[in-house]
Amino acid sequence: MPNKSLLPITEFSISQTLGRKIKSPILVSNLDHLGIDTNAFLKYFRSLSKDLAWDPYDVRRLQVEFLIKAFPKDKTILESRLPDFYIGKKDKRSYRKWISQLSKKKRAEFEKIQPWRRRSVSKFELKEIKRGISIKRVKVPQFAQGVASEDIRSLPRVFEEAPASHVENEFFYDFMKAIFKVVQEVRAKVNLKVSKLSMTAHFMSVKATSASPGDNSPEGAHEDGADYIVSALVYNRFNLKGGQTQVIEELKNGKKEIIFRHTLKPGEFVFQADSGDELTYGTDLWHHVSPFHIADPKRGEGWRDIIGFDINVEK
Repeated sequence: MPNKSLLPITEFSISQTLGRKIKSPILVSNLDHLGIDTNAFLKYFRSLSKDLAWDPYDVRRLQVEFLIKAFPKDKTILESRLPDFYIGKKDKRSYRKWISQLSKKKRAEFEKIQPWRRRSVSKFELKEIKRGISIKRVKVPQFAQGVASEDIRSLPRVFEEAPASHVENEFFYDFMKAIFKVVQEVRAKVNLKVSKLSMTAHFMSVKATSASPGDNSPEGAHEDGADYIVSALVYNRFNLKGGQTQVIEELKNGKKEIIFRHTLKPGEFVFQADSGDELTYGTDLWHHVSPFHIADPKRGEGWRDIIGFDINVEK
């Protein structure tokens, strides 16, 4: 693997290490390389995570998985009720028949499935104009990832909109503008232009405890369904070990191979092509982050706080 101390790292340095060509764009870098003051950026965002709302969707999915494991013969009917339960159209009463049959011990385990991820969402339209790049915030009524219909993430989810103080500020705008320029550069390499982008930003604060590791990608290696992504810009890590960011290639035979791995420090990020990149560039990139654990039980909980971006070319 390339030397992580020598950021930025691109698909070219990864190709040299692998001894074969990775064609789709990858950029592993940090705020300083974008001309953004890392210390000032981290100081501004580090205290904001406590304002984020808890994410209920993963909890609902895990609760149903728990019931399926407890009542495997009823898997079909339990799964059939998941979509409405997952999006909040129905509540736990849909499953009370099975919940009531759990033993006292199992019921306690079931009730321990509680939210571990805080998050918010916001969306922006960025457009190249004569005097630079304009930024306009637009409403996000619901969020659904552009993935296969059988993937639970394809269902529409409603997340709390990020407060203006979180995203309508110089630091956030400077990062989005810098990523706009990165997209322009990687599109130019395949003779494509871009003058307008949409960026959907996800703040995520994930907790780890002594009883349960933190997991930002419980679905495993995946694509987000966007043209490009910043899979994570880390702005806080507290009392953690693990949480390795992985860039993955899906080979033509369907197998997936990790081509780069790195535990992002605060101020570092990974940008990469996402869905359809194999058609535009020639390499099918996926991504994942491994679970993380508390480093010191005496210090209490551990937290990994990030901002992720789904980026789509509009023009």
